[in-house]
Amino acid sequence: MYHDLSKGEKKIARAAIDKGLETEFKLGMEKFETILKDWRAGKFESNKDAYHKLFKAISDKDKAIGRRYDGLTGGRYLITVAGIYKDGYISEEDIEGFSEHTKAIIQFWLEQ
Repeated sequence: MYHDLSKGEKKIARAAIDKGLETEFKLGMEKFETILKDWRAGKFESNKDAYHKLFKAISDKDKAIGRRYDGLTGGRYLITVAGIYKDGYISEEDIEGFSEHTKAIIQFWLEQ
């Protein structure tokens, strides 16, 4: 189901997307920090194991962020907002400025 956002709704969507992206960066950094704490605490058999786990975590997060946000255009704003809303990176407060119709479309997608 395609839905064109108004100029005002695109502004709301961009703000929500920016917030979602920042949240994803924060969660990634927290995960990386946990791996480093485990390394410092000697919970890995070798430095190589710790390095590979950290590298994989960074690579996986980078790919996930890239899939969602790279090349994002206005036509994909709404589906992106729905995705980050579903994942809990933004709240209902972040989408309250959307029209009732737009919110209904988001809700429809979330129920699929």
